[in-house]
Amino acid sequence: MSNPNFSCPGSKKQSAIARILAPLLAWTLQNSWMPITQAETVLESIRTTGLLRAAIREDSVPFGFRDGPANQWTGICVDFIQALQAEVSATLGGQPLLVKFYQSSLFNRYNLVAENVVVVECGPNTIRHDLELPITFSLPFFVTGTQFLIPGDRLGQFDGNGDLQGERIGVLAGTSNSEFLATRYPKAELINFQGFTARRLGVEALMQGRIDAFASDGILLFGEALLLEIPLGRDYRLYPPYPLDCQGYGLILPSDQPEWENLVNRVVSSPNSRNIYRRWLGPLFPALERVENHCRARESQALTTVPTGDEIPSEKEP
Repeated sequence: MSNPNFSCPGSKKQSAIARILAPLLAWTLQNSWMPITQAETVLESIRTTGLLRAAIREDSVPFGFRDGPANQWTGICVDFIQALQAEVSATLGGQPLLVKFYQSSLFNRYNLVAENVVVVECGPNTIRHDLELPITFSLPFFVTGTQFLIPGDRLGQFDGNGDLQGERIGVLAGTSNSEFLATRYPKAELINFQGFTARRLGVEALMQGRIDAFASDGILLFGEALLLEIPLGRDYRLYPPYPLDCQGYGLILPSDQPEWENLVNRVVSSPNSRNIYRRWLGPLFPALERVENHCRARESQALTTVPTGDEIPSEKEP
C-alpha cells in the first residue's frame, strides 16, 4: 500500500512549475482555433517604415533605364513612382517617405511582388490573368502592341498580311510578343533572344543582317532605336503602322490589397500621368495617342460584334 504522506523528490518543484504553466497551456488551447490576425496592409507597412519599395527595369527605354554620369535610373517609371510617392505621402497626412528602388527584369518582375520584396513594379508588363501568383495589375497605364522593326528597303517585300514563311524574325523569349507570333506566323522562323540586353542584341542582329525583322512592342522599338541612334523613317521602319495586337501595360501589385490598388489606380488615371508621358515622348506622343485610340476602337468593335456562327473557335484565350 502506498504511503499517502510519501512524496517523490522534486514533486513540490514540479507542482510549482505546473501551476505556472497551467494558465499558459489553457490560454493556448482556448485560442488555438482562433483565426490568425490579418497581416498589415501595404499602406500600414509604409506608414510604419516610412519606405516605399519599388522595382524598375533598366532595359526598357523609355520606361526604365540608366543614364548620365552616375548611371542612375531614369524614365517614365521613375517619374511615375515619384508621383506615387507624393500621393502616398498625402494619404498618410503628409508623412515624409523615402523610395527604395530595386532592379527588376523579365525574369523576376512577378516574384519581386509576390515575395513582398517590393509593393509595386513598374515596367512594360502586359496585363495578364493566367498567372498563378499572389499578384494583380493596376489599370492600364499604357497601350501598345506587336510591331516589326525592318530595314527601310524591305518595306514592300515584308508582308505581315501573309504567312511570313522563311522570314527570320527576332523576338524576346518568354514574352507575349513571342506567343503571339508563334500563333500568327507558324511558318516564320522565330529566333529567340534572352538576357538583360536581349532587345539590344536583337536590334543589332537586324542591323548586321542576321535576321530579317525584330518584333517587340512598338513603344519599346521606338526606345531602342532612340538609344542606338537608329534613323527611323529612313534606314529602318516600324511595320505595320498600327500594332498587330493590342496590349495594355499595368503596374504589378500584391493581390488582396484593395486600398493600395485603388491608390495606385488614382495615380494611373490622373492628368499628371498623361503629362509624364508627354514630357518623355515629346513629338512621339501624338502618334502613340493614335495607337491608343486605334486599340480602344478595336476593343470596342470586338465587344459589339455579333457572332455569325461562321467563326472558328480558338483553343487559346487571346
